[in-house]
Amino acid sequence: DVCNETKSALQLLRSIFPTDKFSPGFPPIVMKHQLYAMVQTRSDVEKALDMMMEQGMVRTFCLAPHEAELAIVFTEDYVSYVRQRTSQSLLIESFVDKVVTPFWDLSYSHAFLTRQLEFQEADISELVRAGLLTPRNEPSRWWIGVPGSAGFARTLIRGRTALLQMLRRSKHRELPRTEVESSRLPRSTKLGTAYYVYDAIGSGLVACVKTTSGDILRLRE
Repeated sequence: DVCNETKSALQLLRSIFPTDKFSPGFPPIVMKHQLYAMVQTRSDVEKALDMMMEQGMVRTFCLAPHEAELAIVFTEDYVSYVRQRTSQSLLIESFVDKVVTPFWDLSYSHAFLTRQLEFQEADISELVRAGLLTPRNEPSRWWIGVPGSAGFARTLIRGRTALLQMLRRSKHRELPRTEVESSRLPRSTKLGTAYYVYDAIGSGLVACVKTTSGDILRLRE
């Protein structure tokens, strides 16, 4: 089943996310392209994610500065984190009820937030301060945000860079996957080597070559 394969991949990536390395309650984040390293057909991933978003199981986010790379968070993890992190309980519940639960858009316009959802200017300012809305380059439009995600974005890039450097230093710019996954990356790369391997394969930076003796990770550059 297409949806089950993608859901299983999401659950695996969620399970290896080191939540203890981030602020309390920070939700496991899966990069959409990581699923491409686990599910054979990209269209199957798109189809399954659409179904899961319609069912309210997951949400997608654009995390600055790499807005082309979509992040996925299970809705229950996101809502739990938002409630735990913020003190403006009435506004937060309104945000969850009016935005998070019924819609799965990546961004929202000022007109939509104020006219259709009836948020006040002060509400929008508070949601921006809380990191639940983040300004887009486009005027009067906001991404829905994951508070504290800037630290995640930084360590994602650090780990990706460290993994690519490891392959560049190898003799043929390739290494057995088991060797890579058992290697220790710098302490500043919090997410774990396996997480970065899925990231590098799914983003097309590294090729995973099947051999009789196991997978080989080969730099594409």
